Amino acid sequence: MNRDDQMPAGSKSSLPCESAPIFQEDEWRKAEPIDADSKDKCFAWLYLLVGYGFVYTFTSMNFGGHLVLFTIAYAAIVLAYVFLKGGHPGKESWFWLVIMLGIGVPYAFWSAMPFLQVPMLIVCAAYWTLIISGSLLEKDKTSQWVVFDGWNALLWVPFGNFGCSFKIITGLHEDREESGDEPEKKSRGRDIRYVLLGVVIAVPVLFIVLPLLSSADEGFQRMMQNSGLYIQEHFLYTIARMILSLPVAAYLFGLIYGGIHKRNTDRMDKESLRETSRSIQIVPTTAITTAMLIVCAIYLLFIGLQGKYLFSAFAGIRPENFTYAEYARRGFFELCQTAALNLVLLLGANLFARKKNTNSAVLRWLNVLLSVLTLLLILTAMSKMVLYITAFGFTIKRVLTMVFMIWMALVFTLVILRQWREFPMVRICVIAGAVLYCSLCVLPVERMMDSYNQRHFPDHSIEENLRH
Repeated sequence: MNRDDQMPAGSKSSLPCESAPIFQEDEWRKAEPIDADSKDKCFAWLYLLVGYGFVYTFTSMNFGGHLVLFTIAYAAIVLAYVFLKGGHPGKESWFWLVIMLGIGVPYAFWSAMPFLQVPMLIVCAAYWTLIISGSLLEKDKTSQWVVFDGWNALLWVPFGNFGCSFKIITGLHEDREESGDEPEKKSRGRDIRYVLLGVVIAVPVLFIVLPLLSSADEGFQRMMQNSGLYIQEHFLYTIARMILSLPVAAYLFGLIYGGIHKRNTDRMDKESLRETSRSIQIVPTTAITTAMLIVCAIYLLFIGLQGKYLFSAFAGIRPENFTYAEYARRGFFELCQTAALNLVLLLGANLFARKKNTNSAVLRWLNVLLSVLTLLLILTAMSKMVLYITAFGFTIKRVLTMVFMIWMALVFTLVILRQWREFPMVRICVIAGAVLYCSLCVLPVERMMDSYNQRHFPDHSIEENLRH
């Protein structure tokens, strides 16, 4: 007798991966129908221009100015699409719109993080597009599933709907409301091919007609000459941009179309993710707490032996035989890396332990102890950096480092509070991080630094500050 025959009717497999949407290959291969009205068709065509604008922005000489224009235009087109389709964006979508504009618009005027700001803008734009269409796992707000929402926004939804724009433009999409019979689809496909054939036929005719018209009129001749020079200089660039813009347009339209129509947005759901989370709780809590106790003991030993050296920065005292630069740099980055590692340790311990912190008092207090020790290391690193800045002034790296440590301190403080009170910690951390990062983009950080350094360190050159 088969194993399936022995199972009771209606019973399901106990393997959590079978209920997780990520592993449902048959469902992934099953094509969902494409529902499109006149508005969808209009925006499918419009997104061809959006795709070209994206490629043009990233291949133009005036990248900063064009990036600002594209960011504003993209926001306006997405908003228009959502409202015309009868969408009602949640309040938090407006927050992320401000964050996106705050990251993108100042780029034409100043940027403290030119290489990091553009990727962050792309991530934020994709996330905002999904949240304004109401397709996050929590629909209209950032949640503990933000990583999976980001996966949906950047990969799953746009690539899952990658061919929708082409099918809608050519009329080859499936339409439930209309007859949708196969002969009509083939007829639409033939119409598109006939249009392209007409373009091909017209090209050799124009090669004959245009010279004749140029000979007949001097003004038309000058116009054609100027156009010919422009085409000769920019033809290859334009053709290359048009070719590259096609997959970009398909990607961008797939994201917003999938979000509005909820197409390929449900491959992951909260219940499946919770089931998967429960399935990986396989490490005995005793093993987890033992490992954390050993790590905390090492930190306590380190702090006890190096206390005088580490905490002298709190009093503004530099240890003997150290310059300010040597004292600030010695162990500074190691402390920052240790704090980041502790965050991973806390996440792993509470993710893989069989008992959650709410059911294990030992694990809860070890979370608090490790967080307090990490906060102590963060504050030590920050005090060393403040002492360093007091001696030599600001640089971009010092500002970015201080802001990152402030955010890390907030995270570990929330971890401590989370041991006794339930609240959306991930949501608060993500929003706080977005605000801090956006502030670095909006504020003219370099000008503010130069003003401070010139006022407090008039004898120091920029090269000297950077050297230290």
